[in-house]
Amino acid sequence: MDVHVALVLLFIAFTAYSLVSRKLEASVLSGPMLFTALGYGFHLTDATLTSPLDNSVVEFLATATLAIILYRDAANIRVSSVMAKRATALLSARLLFIGIPLTILAGTAAGMFLFPTLGLFGALVLAIVLTPTDAALAQPVFGNDGLPEVEREALDVESGLNDGLCLPLLLIALALAADTGGGEGMAGHAAFFLKQVVFGPLAGLAAGYLGAVAADFAFTRAFSNPAGRTPIMVGLAGLAYLGAELAGGNGFLAAFAAGLAFGWRLPAETVENASNFAMTEGSILTNLTFLLFGAAMLPQALEAPALSALFYAVLSLTVIRIVPVFIAMLGTGTGTRARLFVGWFGPRGLASVLYLILVVDQSGFDVAEAITNIAVFTILLSVILHGATAPFAKRAFFPAQS
Repeated sequence: MDVHVALVLLFIAFTAYSLVSRKLEASVLSGPMLFTALGYGFHLTDATLTSPLDNSVVEFLATATLAIILYRDAANIRVSSVMAKRATALLSARLLFIGIPLTILAGTAAGMFLFPTLGLFGALVLAIVLTPTDAALAQPVFGNDGLPEVEREALDVESGLNDGLCLPLLLIALALAADTGGGEGMAGHAAFFLKQVVFGPLAGLAAGYLGAVAADFAFTRAFSNPAGRTPIMVGLAGLAYLGAELAGGNGFLAAFAAGLAFGWRLPAETVENASNFAMTEGSILTNLTFLLFGAAMLPQALEAPALSALFYAVLSLTVIRIVPVFIAMLGTGTGTRARLFVGWFGPRGLASVLYLILVVDQSGFDVAEAITNIAVFTILLSVILHGATAPFAKRAFFPAQS
């Protein structure tokens, strides 16, 4: 296939998606699902078309997309409202600080049982790669006002923060697995983790607050026209991410913290207006990332399908995620349906794709290919199942409210 023909098909896909996106949101199809299929179709039609794609392209897209989405989602969280709702704040904390560790433990145990050749650290890396939930794939759920507010907002906060919390854990696990820790020992790894989770949010809060002050000053004095204001979230998300990375902090935590500060400092109407461009940009980048996922990462995994990999994927999306959520939600007064809802809607996507690239790029890690194939199966299954079930969340989990 000629590259120009491929580009024509790509632009047709984006045009068609924009024309029927509302209908798609109410159907069993989703943007990530369709663009993953399109990417895989490009590979099947002409592998030479997608062979030049390397990990750096996918990494850049996934990183930029995730930072923008985290910033935008955080900016639209009313911090004062969430803090005033003790139940939301408590549930968010439980999902992050009880749910995440238990999910990693469960995923590691399952990995060691099903894939003994991975070893302890290989199974740990696999579990961490598949622990963070995806804000992009969960957008139909976050935006459904018909679903219970507490659970929805807690899921939103979890998806915003778990990427940043899991990334330093992944880097430490990779260092241990490949024996590249540099003799730092556990004290060195602990110091690295603390720098990531402290410097990242601090850099993000500074970027978001100062950006909001500048925006308030410029907007109220009409220094910019409405169209010129729209890219501000994208710019500040990038500044927060890169500033944190330069300071030794975690860029994803910084992007989320920056969004919180931006949304806290400015009126809700201003934030909503500024979100439009970031929402469009995030949607385009999300679909492009999944197109490259389907073209560059999916074919290798499908070349060597294994029942054990598929079984682990099913476990990862169900038992490994849902049981820790049930435990984390003990004592919150929530019912079984609410716990199933929170447990099920933990899709794997952009963060897992990004983490996989880090795994592949890690030198001296001989089980990277096996981990990649297993994780790709899980991400693919998540794209299909979570995308197909999102429109029916209210009917399935809260039929009494329908």
